[in-house]
Amino acid sequence: MVQEITCECEERYECEINSHSFFLEIKQFFEDQVKVGTYKDVPVDKPYHVGYSMNEAMEWHASKWYICEVCGCLWEFEYPEFPARGFVRKFSDVTRYEQEH
Repeated sequence: MVQEITCECEERYECEINSHSFFLEIKQFFEDQVKVGTYKDVPVDKPYHVGYSMNEAMEWHASKWYICEVCGCLWEFEYPEFPARGFVRKFSDVTRYEQEH
């Protein structure tokens, strides 16, 4: 019998990370999903946005990217730098990510 891998991406929502304990919980969730093969850890090698301030380029990078191996959903995980909050957001269509990478 073959075990089928399923995902919960459709039921999961974007969220704001406003505490250290919640950050650790979300971080452990993604690490566990990678271990079981549901998600793939994608290297962050390019910025998702480049802006300019006083003729100086400013780049914004995600802390982590994950792609669901089941449905293809892309998850961005931005670590908090307290007091600034972090977040998790999802992109159901990875076309934007694929075009940039």
